[in-house]
Amino acid sequence: MADSTAAPVLFEVRNHVGWITLNTPHNHNALSRELCSALDDAVAKAVADPAARALVLTGVGKTFCAGADLKSGGGGAARQAANAAAPSRSPFVNSIERLWNTSKPVVGRIQGNAWGGGLGLMAACDIGVAVESGRYAFTEVRLGLIPAIISVFVLRKMSLAEASPYFLTGERFTAEQAKALHLVHEVVPEADLDAAVERILDSLRQCGPLALQECKRLLRRIPLLSVEAGLDFAERRIGELFNATEGCEGMAAFAAKRKPNWVP
Repeated sequence: MADSTAAPVLFEVRNHVGWITLNTPHNHNALSRELCSALDDAVAKAVADPAARALVLTGVGKTFCAGADLKSGGGGAARQAANAAAPSRSPFVNSIERLWNTSKPVVGRIQGNAWGGGLGLMAACDIGVAVESGRYAFTEVRLGLIPAIISVFVLRKMSLAEASPYFLTGERFTAEQAKALHLVHEVVPEADLDAAVERILDSLRQCGPLALQECKRLLRRIPLLSVEAGLDFAERRIGELFNATEGCEGMAAFAAKRKPNWVP
């Protein structure tokens, strides 16, 4: 467990993976201004660090993320009052957009409950593993608010029919229900969480670093294109990758029945 007196968000690279850890368990990792500013910095570092082929987003304590810091009027999840020095977007918006747009795979290690904005962070992950005891809710409407920012990402995972009852009622749902709603991809006992995450990370380490980046771009771009534009984009990219150094190494390793040179 991380030190609760340390920075509100921790970042380190271990075995080719950048770990981003929400570290304010005393307030259930609520999206305070301090946490969101630190998260924005940590995500920027993780995205830019060439040593990190993939990212893990997790938290310390029984709650993954409690959502907006209601004791400070929304904290870092809310845009600051307009003035010349204020950023055009909140730190939370910056960080969740970076997580979504990064070309690196993002794995969510969802070690506890998540409410409101915490579900947006879950939705921004490419692959999510949650503990079976986890409970979740889009609590905004019960506070006279709406799940505004996070809807941009949640509605790319959940269908409109799936999201409507939970957005409109704020009712809680379980980890297994979150899996059925496509917010996470695997649900495990708490004791098995680290092993499940490591299994996914080991699979990612077997993949070409450039191929992972290009695959992530494919996932983001193709759904936005017409069939014709999608085929043009796909044909161009696969032609380039077949002739790229990494693609040549991968095919040579396959022919020689050996591991490619990027596998640790």
